[in-house]
Amino acid sequence: MRERAMLDPRRGRGIALSAFAFAVAATASACTPPMPPDVLAAQAESQIECQTGSTDVSVPDNLFGAMTFVGDALTAVCPDQTLMEVGPQEPAKLKVVDGTPSPDDVSDFTAGCPAGDVIYVPLYSYPVTLAYNIFGLEGLVLTPEAVAGILTGSITSWEDPAITDANEGFDLSGLPAIEVYTVDQDRGSVQAMTTWLSEEAPQSWSDGTLERLPGNITFGSSLEMSEELAFMEGAVAILPVFEAFNAFVPTAAFPVTYGDEGGAEEELIAYPDDPQLAKIGSGAMALSVDDQGNIAATPAVGGIPDDEIFDLAASKIILQEDQPVIGWPVLGTGHLLVCDDPADPLPLSVAQYALRLAGQGALETYGLTPLPEPVRIETFEPLKVTVAEED
Repeated sequence: MRERAMLDPRRGRGIALSAFAFAVAATASACTPPMPPDVLAAQAESQIECQTGSTDVSVPDNLFGAMTFVGDALTAVCPDQTLMEVGPQEPAKLKVVDGTPSPDDVSDFTAGCPAGDVIYVPLYSYPVTLAYNIFGLEGLVLTPEAVAGILTGSITSWEDPAITDANEGFDLSGLPAIEVYTVDQDRGSVQAMTTWLSEEAPQSWSDGTLERLPGNITFGSSLEMSEELAFMEGAVAILPVFEAFNAFVPTAAFPVTYGDEGGAEEELIAYPDDPQLAKIGSGAMALSVDDQGNIAATPAVGGIPDDEIFDLAASKIILQEDQPVIGWPVLGTGHLLVCDDPADPLPLSVAQYALRLAGQGALETYGLTPLPEPVRIETFEPLKVTVAEED
C-alpha cells in the first residue's frame, strides 16, 4: 500500500539551509582525494575579470527585473560595467529564454551575432505549478491526472473525483466552473508542465511536450494573464511559482512518487513555497552538449535528482533525519545566449558573472532557483572560465 507523507515546512517537514558564503577566495593547492565541486568552482571565481562599458540583455516579459538584479550585483564590484534589460524582441548580444532553447531561438539569435560565435548555457531553474483563483483553498493537491484533465478540458468542476479524492477535508462544492487561461506565446513553464504530464500521466495527457498551450481564453502576455487570473474566480493557469506569488493567487501542491530503500512505493506531497525543494528538484534536469560545447538542459521533472546533476553537499542543504532526497517535481530551466565577439568582451563577461555564485545569488533573490553546482561548473568550459588543474 502506498503511504503518503507531506513535504511541507508548515507541518514540520521542511528543510533547513545552512549558512554559507557566496563569495569565496581560493588558491590552487594539491588535494587528495579530488577537490569537491564547490572548491573547484571557488578557484574559477577569481578568473572572471571586470570590463568597462554597458551591454544590453533581452529578457522575457515575465522576467523583467531578474537580470537587473544581476547587473546591480555586477556593478557593485565592477563600477565601470553596467547591464541594461530590453524587451524579448529587441536586438541584444545577450538573450535570456525561459526554457530549453529551440533551433529557431538559436538561429534567430545567431543572425544578430554576425561577427562572433554563439554560446548558450543553462542559467537558472524555476518551479512551475497550476495556479488557481479559489481563495481560502490554499494547498489543494492536484495529481498529474487531475492537472491533465483540467488542461484538456475533460475536468471542468472542482467536485470532479480526480480532485476531491486527493483533497479530503476541503469543501469544493458550489465553486465556479474551471476556466483555463493561456498565453499566445511559447513559454518555458508550459514546456516544463507538459513534460511532467507526458512522463507522469501519459494516459491522461497525449499531446506530448508543448511550448504553447491551446485554449479558448488567451492573453497576449504572461503579465496580462496573471492580472486577470487574480480577479476571475475559478480560473486556472500554468505559472512559474514566483509569478503566482506576485499575483497573490493560490498554488497547487503536487505528489511525488518514489521507491524507498526496500523497494516499496511511497508518495510525498510537495508544496511549491519551499525554495529548498526547488533546489533538490532542479537536479532532475538532463544535459546535452553540442559539437561547439554549448549546453542545453531539459525541464527538471519528477522530483528525484540525478546524482550526476545534483550534489547534496555542495547545495548546502541539510535534510532532516530520515527525510528522502525528494524535491519539487516541475521546474523550467532558463538559458542564456551569448554573442561571443572578440571585439566586444562585455557580453561574455556578463555571462561569466551571471554564472558566478554572486550572480546566481542575485537571481535567487529575484525568486529563481540557482543551478545545481555540478551544472554550474559545466558551464565554465563553454563560457571560457578555466578551472585550475590539481597538482
